[in-house]
Amino acid sequence: MIITILRFIIVSITWFISTLPFLIPYHILLTSQSKKIGNKLSIEHIVIVYIFVYYLTGVLSFTGIPSIRDIVYNSFGIITPKGLNFPPDEINLIPFYWITEGVRPYIENILLFIPLGFMLPFIWKKYEVLRKTALSGIKFSLIIELSQLFNRRITDIDDLLMNTLGALIGWVIFRLLKEHLSKLQNKVSVQSTNIEKIPLLLREEACFYMAIAFAGMFLVFYPFLRSLIYPFLRSVF
Repeated sequence: MIITILRFIIVSITWFISTLPFLIPYHILLTSQSKKIGNKLSIEHIVIVYIFVYYLTGVLSFTGIPSIRDIVYNSFGIITPKGLNFPPDEINLIPFYWITEGVRPYIENILLFIPLGFMLPFIWKKYEVLRKTALSGIKFSLIIELSQLFNRRITDIDDLLMNTLGALIGWVIFRLLKEHLSKLQNKVSVQSTNIEKIPLLLREEACFYMAIAFAGMFLVFYPFLRSLIYPFLRSVF
């Protein structure tokens, strides 16, 4: 049990490390733009957004996105001379198609996105508007589902629906706890709902972190770090 936990910790830290080639340059630019408008990023904010990125990489690992190698080497035979070949049985557009096989996958997909729905409004006040949190949940889940077209995983409308539901539940939990979290939120949050004059890098900070997490897993972890970390773990444990 302890070994399993240690293995998970090491692997999950590697997920986060894979984002650093993108996260560090972004934060340098973000800090520069924030200073120009007199909005210094707090230590609390930096810590919580790193946790946010760490969480996002976990979601991407759990859902199983492809890597750049899968695309370049056409590992799953998706790219053909006649165009893209997506097997019909790996695309489900019928809601609750798999419900008779058990509810566990549905529950897992809901739980997976609850932290997203909670953290978005906690870190960025503009996401206290339910519609914006819901759209972010839909967009992040949709990117995952579309990417799975290239690695033989099932692209499923149920996953999209349950992920979005999870984000909504997370938002509701935040609203219920908002009064108790207000002091901490004020330290973490760097922007108000009036964002017209805030630079793009700060205004769409959450979207950039989602893109950074995806880029780290897609371009760094899966094609490179994964092949290094698992042999290392087998030799150590």
